[in-house]
Amino acid sequence: MFRFRLQRVLELRARMERDAATALAAAEEQAEAAREEQERLQAARQVLAHHALANPASAASELTGGEESPAGDLSVGALRTLQFLLGRLDERVNAAASAAASAEDEVTQKQDALRAAFRDRRAIDRLKERAQESWRATETAADRQLMDEIALSRFTQAGAQKPGAAGPTTESTES
Repeated sequence: MFRFRLQRVLELRARMERDAATALAAAEEQAEAAREEQERLQAARQVLAHHALANPASAASELTGGEESPAGDLSVGALRTLQFLLGRLDERVNAAASAAASAEDEVTQKQDALRAAFRDRRAIDRLKERAQESWRATETAADRQLMDEIALSRFTQAGAQKPGAAGPTTESTES
């Protein structure tokens, strides 16, 4: 009965460990996706900022959909549009960074859960090994005891069957 329960607990712990490993893999994938999104948004912001700084007049016309000013300088509307777009990208980058940090925290929690599940399963494995060793030692001792009893029984029987051996006598003594 004990062995059955121990085996059942061991199976449950192994399943918990597999589930924890699966959850960790899913969390790692989510964290990777969040990091990639953050990097993509940062790259888009850098491209927009670089393009606006390198070619301010063409960037302004692309952003506002209007023509360049005759003097070649930027209008206030174009600058505001550029500022708004960079601000929105900054917000999205910050949100993506927050999501990535949250995903990393989730990965850390899942790693801790996997370590705990592994430790629990390993403890049950050691308990099972100890129980098996104890059972083997008990069985070996019982076998030795039985073999000793058989050997002792044969030795006493062999001694009784030898001629001249001391054993129970049926001689009667006369007085």
